[in-house]
Amino acid sequence: MSEEKRADVVFVVDASDSMKPCFDQLRNSIKKFVEPFREEGFTSLRLGLLAYNAGPSNGKWVYRNTFINGDAPENMNILYGNDEDAQESLFTRSGDGFVDVETFCNRLDSIKCCADENTPLALDCAGDFPFEPICTTRRIIVVFTDEKLEDGVLKQEAIGENCSELEKVMEKIINQRHATLYYFGPQCEGVEMMEEYSRVFVTEVKEYKERAEGEDVWANIDFERILEGMAKSISQSVLQVVDEGNYSKAVYGQDKWNLEAWGKDEVGGIIDITDVKEGAVLDVSEPLEWINAQMLWKTPIDLDIHAFYRLKNGITGHIYFGNKNAHGMELDRDAGVGDKLDDPEGNQENIRCTSLANIDRMIIATKIFNEHGCFSDYEGEVNITTSNPRQPQILCRMESKKRLNWCVIASINNSDPQKPRVLAINKVVANDPDIHDSKWYTKES
Repeated sequence: MSEEKRADVVFVVDASDSMKPCFDQLRNSIKKFVEPFREEGFTSLRLGLLAYNAGPSNGKWVYRNTFINGDAPENMNILYGNDEDAQESLFTRSGDGFVDVETFCNRLDSIKCCADENTPLALDCAGDFPFEPICTTRRIIVVFTDEKLEDGVLKQEAIGENCSELEKVMEKIINQRHATLYYFGPQCEGVEMMEEYSRVFVTEVKEYKERAEGEDVWANIDFERILEGMAKSISQSVLQVVDEGNYSKAVYGQDKWNLEAWGKDEVGGIIDITDVKEGAVLDVSEPLEWINAQMLWKTPIDLDIHAFYRLKNGITGHIYFGNKNAHGMELDRDAGVGDKLDDPEGNQENIRCTSLANIDRMIIATKIFNEHGCFSDYEGEVNITTSNPRQPQILCRMESKKRLNWCVIASINNSDPQKPRVLAINKVVANDPDIHDSKWYTKES
């Protein structure tokens, strides 16, 4: 009796700021991956997805994962809950006996790349996926990232002293779950340890910090050829005859975390308006008790957040480190050089307005202290949040490549109180920006 050929493949993709080109390449090349399995007579090929990023929220690290069935925080309960529910939710259906590529690609298209990452945690979650029995099914995990394992939000803590924590994850993936791991990412201490295991295949990818301006490292990788070659190797491999037995779930204890750790308190989600011409309209379905502009950056440099505003009565003002409080607006602190790279509360300054009702217009700007800056170098962003729990966080990334002292990042136009609009601007000026200048309130300028 001939063997029924089956495979489960989980794609683990870093969804931080710099990774969008990788998602595009993967989507455009996935059919090349699927075809060898069809040619080899596989009766089932299921694809799983774990797109992951992480960032600070309310002074804590929040981890946001997207699976085949979406990005709801409750998916983590599914992953660590009933295995039957996880089987139904976290893999594509086989459909007519084969993979549902369209569902996989549609989910890739829905993902917004932003924030940072924690790849060791994502690897651990992938190792806990509900694979079909090892006696019938080949198990594969494929990872794409452009940051070193020890350079995510938790730095060395994520891989442990002498890679102790990461080694527990690898023991599970390779020796307990008997999966094969393909890793596309920068070389580093953790990857060197991973390569000591059997069934681990590493393709080095240039770290995003080492790229030249405008360089797309993923464009230099022939995704179609690599995915097709990988698929041929997997589809022609010999099925392992082993017993799985028990395995170490949730090395980092994430099966016990509450849903706030996965972004549950961020009810509205995130809208990235950096490249959105029309920006975003604030939800004023209930009176706003406050609106907050938070500036974050990842480079040890002295940036300062500024708010220039005009009240409904025509009075103008300027909130910054030299004038921290006026007309219901307040700056929380001057972060200085902002070198707290490992702290979710570091590298940030906040300006909060206790009411939008009296504000006609506002621009959020930043100035680099005592030198001309290229603001795209600082890995910075401004996040606009409000007291309305239904309001998505509005993200405006700093992307200006010109070198001047000032950068106007975003504007808020409240001339129509029923539809206050936030625009991403990303324009540099030599002197203090003029609150009356109409170019700050239209994307066409």
